[in-house]
Amino acid sequence: MGRGVQGMWRAAAAVRRGRTVLVDTYQQTPLKVAKPFYAEDGTMVIYLMDASPGLLGGDRYEIACTLGSGARLFLTTPSSCRLHPGSGGEESVLIQRFRVERDAVLEYFPEPIVPFAGSRHRGETVLELAPGATALVGEVVTPGRLGMGEVFAFAELRLQTSVYWAGAWTAWDSLWIEPGRGRSALGWGEFTHMATLWVLSGTVGDEEMGRLRELASPGDGEFYGGVSRLMYGGCVLRVLGRSAWSLQTLLYRGREVLRPRLLGAPAWAPRKPGGV
Repeated sequence: MGRGVQGMWRAAAAVRRGRTVLVDTYQQTPLKVAKPFYAEDGTMVIYLMDASPGLLGGDRYEIACTLGSGARLFLTTPSSCRLHPGSGGEESVLIQRFRVERDAVLEYFPEPIVPFAGSRHRGETVLELAPGATALVGEVVTPGRLGMGEVFAFAELRLQTSVYWAGAWTAWDSLWIEPGRGRSALGWGEFTHMATLWVLSGTVGDEEMGRLRELASPGDGEFYGGVSRLMYGGCVLRVLGRSAWSLQTLLYRGREVLRPRLLGAPAWAPRKPGGV
């Protein structure tokens, strides 16, 4: 059994002369980043790219990014996270760790996760925040390649998220899907896709949570979801839907609601193929 690909992106951002810049960055193929550019409000925007067809069983990717005090970063990907099966049934692994210092802002909205038939995957995201930091982290999970007739045809998908405030472990979330156990065990009913938005900020209040609830439950049956207040520093939105596009749109609408309230600046539209 051959060793899989080991991809890595490690970076640190800091404020220099009033502007967020990368002060350290290291990439190991197939992961690489495009040259940063800046949004209207000065937020640094980075596209993290995968120069391969996706994660194959046995591959391991690691992402580690630190934002220094006052730094602002919008991180995204240009295409979906495609998960392929390994020849020997191995799992692919994606480890993501972000540290956000005081008054820094992380916005992380990658494209959807697409597990191919027979694939096994384990993902782990760790969010470490200092008092006064803010993070908006979105995620969309699909049932597979619908156009190929692959609906929950993967073998296993495990996703875990941990949140730390000032070094204290304050939240943990685990999603473990094994389609072989049957759709009824999943508990999603008629829905096939899921979106999650972590809103990590010490200033999240009832008004912000109320607006998110309105997005999650529009009353027309398109979505089914809700909002939970975290023990400390924010809330989490989770929504079930029927398409990746509709859930991505919902997450970006949530960002439009939250950004003026939490950051004092309106949301701007990221440059994406086809637009979201």
